[in-house]
Amino acid sequence: MSKGFRSCRKGLLMGVACGLGMFAIAGQTTRAGNIEIVITEDGVAGSVTVQLGSGNEQMGADMNHVTADTTALNNNLDALGYDFHFQALGAIANSPGVNGLSFVDLTGQVFRVNTGSGGPGAQTIHIASSQNDFATQATLPGTLHNFVTGNISNSPGGVQTSTSYFNTSNGLNDTVGAIQTAPLVFVSPGSAGSAPDVPVPSTAAFSLTGRADITLAGVFGVGTPATDQFTIHTSVGSAVPEPASMSLMGIGLPVVIVGLGWLRRRRAAA
Repeated sequence: MSKGFRSCRKGLLMGVACGLGMFAIAGQTTRAGNIEIVITEDGVAGSVTVQLGSGNEQMGADMNHVTADTTALNNNLDALGYDFHFQALGAIANSPGVNGLSFVDLTGQVFRVNTGSGGPGAQTIHIASSQNDFATQATLPGTLHNFVTGNISNSPGGVQTSTSYFNTSNGLNDTVGAIQTAPLVFVSPGSAGSAPDVPVPSTAAFSLTGRADITLAGVFGVGTPATDQFTIHTSVGSAVPEPASMSLMGIGLPVVIVGLGWLRRRRAAA
């Protein structure tokens, strides 16, 4: 890992903590479900989960909030032969929902390493945050909405595809038969935006999942590694106005992206 990339670590982690802390303001006292982040890589057997009790989480995690212990997480990824490490990773939700709004949010920074079987060629990692036991649509239909950012660097042709899912099965990370947004595809250097909103039915309980499929080509030996800084906001609500959690995302999570952009400008000026 380059000296410049290491020097950015502290600021990036502080940005993620700030973003997740802002979302906590929108939570409520009653929580249900069990938030989780599931990570898989194409061509590698075995998944890695970040959730309460997984051993990959930092202290302070609960059923609606989790931040990865990246040292433990990256060690487990290495043991399975993954081609990726995380600089930061976290998720937050507000199950069972409040005032007609339910959301689950994922943020992180992932980069390529040369420890896996794939080498410098393109490899794809899948990262999904999920929460269940939402109950805000018990009497009214609603709308599935998302907002996604991707910031890909040092990976020409790198791609991030992001999708949000609503499932009446109420299962964690269950995308089979789910109502979903259209996939948002960002090509290096990335972008930000929302897929068209999708109507969802009234249901007593449901789960939400936000998933990023990220393909990066390895850059090793010189400069910083291929990297993607991403956020995925997934929400369901009965009201048309933008949810409060989206306003908080504007305050919190992009701090990480701002830090990454600052680092890129600093390199260009050097």
